[in-house]
Amino acid sequence: MRKLFPLLLLLALLLALPASAVTVDRIAAVVDQQVLTVSEITQMVEIRFFPRLAKSDDEHRREVLDALVAQALRYRDVERFGAEDIPRDTIEARVEEIKRRFSSEAEFTAALARTELTLDELQALAKRQLQVEAYIQERFAPLVYITPEDIEEYYRGPWSQQRRDRGLPIPPLDQVREEVRDAVRSTRLQDEIEKWTAQLRARANVDVYAWR
Repeated sequence: MRKLFPLLLLLALLLALPASAVTVDRIAAVVDQQVLTVSEITQMVEIRFFPRLAKSDDEHRREVLDALVAQALRYRDVERFGAEDIPRDTIEARVEEIKRRFSSEAEFTAALARTELTLDELQALAKRQLQVEAYIQERFAPLVYITPEDIEEYYRGPWSQQRRDRGLPIPPLDQVREEVRDAVRSTRLQDEIEKWTAQLRARANVDVYAWR
């Protein structure tokens, strides 16, 4: 019954509207009682809120849905401990980062218009994302401890292999030690984030229905 509640609520709201006023949207996923819709995925794709990693449009939409589910789970945990206030200039910098994914200001403005999002609404989305990132840095970053052996192992393995794959020279470790340290730290931190997200998902009711 708990899983059905968000669906029944949405259905009740639709039935309460005049037929001419109803715009049918598809449910993409339900995270406990939070409904994520297909139109939300489309908005995130249109404004390029998340960097695109997948090659096909269908794969990218699924990645965006996964990111929205993960963000919903993470933000609820952040709220439990009190979301950090984010300076306005930091929020604006994140919006500028999103803008740079477009070839021009006009293209970005047109995408924003298509999604029917205002700039204030986009800034609110960016703020929530930054609040989650700030929480991660406060809670998990101090847990990541890097030893000299970790750096040497990563240098000989993944770091050097990535350079070979790109046809780049491999400088001595002493010249790139800090770069390798940062790469190890980033990898370890991402592992911690994924474990945390998996724990949050295991404690929630998450149902995925569609992403297009």
